[in-house]
Amino acid sequence: MIPSTPTDAVAQWWRQARPDLDTTPMGLFGRLRRLQVLAELEATAVLTDARLTSSELDVLVTIRHADQPMIARAVAALRGCSRAAMSNMLAKLEKRGLVTRVPSPADRRATLIHLTPHGAQLVDEIFPQRLALEAGLLSEIPQEQQEQIIESLDVLLNAMIRRSPLADSRI
Repeated sequence: MIPSTPTDAVAQWWRQARPDLDTTPMGLFGRLRRLQVLAELEATAVLTDARLTSSELDVLVTIRHADQPMIARAVAALRGCSRAAMSNMLAKLEKRGLVTRVPSPADRRATLIHLTPHGAQLVDEIFPQRLALEAGLLSEIPQEQQEQIIESLDVLLNAMIRRSPLADSRI
């Protein structure tokens, strides 16, 4: 059998070296990782000119559409990253004039995050471009099949959330 993907090749090597191991999960998770890498490579074209990473754009979009200023730990929880990583990212975004951070009057330990007008303008310009790029990546897949893929990924995601003791605080 000729492997169809690098993931399949690695799984085949493992099956030969250790036939006692079930390499089935590699087929799914290897493809998910490869899809993420390919999507990020494609998104780089849109994000490079704006000097943004995908994670930074995701954070800006989250803040852009919040009903009220968000606290940093809530943004971190929504984006599935640590508070320290979020703090570092927000510091970079603040330095670039895309967000402001002000102490919360309700909780001195919390910081309220506001999108600046420049940050809002950048999100409104870049996000539609990224969305169009992602739509283009899916253009060869019929809508019905896209919906089936989404449903299948939801099954996996929900199963993993149920299993994870970190699910409530990290995703």
